[in-house]
Amino acid sequence: MRAIKLKYYLFGFVLFLVLKSILTANPQWVEQYYTQGFYIFYLRLITACTNLFPFSIGDVLYFGVGLFLLWKIRQIWLLNRKRKPRIYAYLRLVAKGCLLFYVAFTLLWGMNNYRVPLTAQLDLQQGYSKKELLDLTQQIIEETNALQRNITRDTLQGVVMPFDKKQMLQDAELGIQTLSNSTRWFEYYNQKAKGSLYSLPLTYMGFSGYVNPFTLEAQVNTKIPTSTFIVTASHEIAHQVGYAKESEANFIGFLAAKSQIDLHYQYSSNIFALRYCLKALEGEQTQEEFSAVLKTIHPGVQVNLMENTLFWQSYKTVTDAIFKFIYNNFLKINNQKEGIKSYNKFIDLLIHYNKKEPVFTGSF
Repeated sequence: MRAIKLKYYLFGFVLFLVLKSILTANPQWVEQYYTQGFYIFYLRLITACTNLFPFSIGDVLYFGVGLFLLWKIRQIWLLNRKRKPRIYAYLRLVAKGCLLFYVAFTLLWGMNNYRVPLTAQLDLQQGYSKKELLDLTQQIIEETNALQRNITRDTLQGVVMPFDKKQMLQDAELGIQTLSNSTRWFEYYNQKAKGSLYSLPLTYMGFSGYVNPFTLEAQVNTKIPTSTFIVTASHEIAHQVGYAKESEANFIGFLAAKSQIDLHYQYSSNIFALRYCLKALEGEQTQEEFSAVLKTIHPGVQVNLMENTLFWQSYKTVTDAIFKFIYNNFLKINNQKEGIKSYNKFIDLLIHYNKKEPVFTGSF
């Protein structure tokens, strides 16, 4: 009987994959019927519920599932005295769990990976030259230097965020709402970012945050440095509103932080973008050329650029590499073919959007 039940699971899963492949064959269908249809309805419904609680319902749910699995593992051990039936029972549990997780993940959030790309929605070109990357980097450096000097009155001093992380989580919501009102790219339904109860494990895993695909809560690792915390929080809310691809969430998160009135937040968004540009530029230039670019950056700005690097290095262990490998392949399975490198396509979006709608003014 148990074997028959597993067959039903497998049959249902195959049918689900067939239906999914039909729908995702046309991004317009996904956009119209899923993202702007079912997903928006579920998002509004679940957000109304989770916003009633100051803590993460999703994190508590994960803890409950963990306890259930431990209980289930113990039950299997007690009910199956022989080794072979016990192994089969564990394999069935793993198979059913993985199938249910994937189907629920895909239905409740993951289908957003197959919607119409943001480049198409905004009519932006794709790909960029070395010169375009250098030009953008120099624009960001010029404006970031100006912001740093304006805030600290000292080119040698790094910028210290004057807000606590609870305040920054709230301000991230305002930034997303401001961007929604000014662009009309998406609707904002009072989504909130919450500090994750598992911030320390997330740090050792190498993650700044995540969106819970079942409760759709934006979870932010509260251990990370404050220098780019506002962008990370905005990034996770961008996932909430339907931007599943990491590059697009980076782009929306950056613009939301950039739209903040406070200069500290604008500076934070620039630091975030500058880190990506410098990393890309390092691979495009000779050591002499790259060093010349670095020399144009104020020492105080360099202090803030190094904060994230030093932070992640202090927590880097073998678990970081393992989870990055798993996540890299998970992204590839979910229509982000570049895997973790898909985060870098943010630069592509920024270069071409900046040409169309200048983001960096350079004066304050």
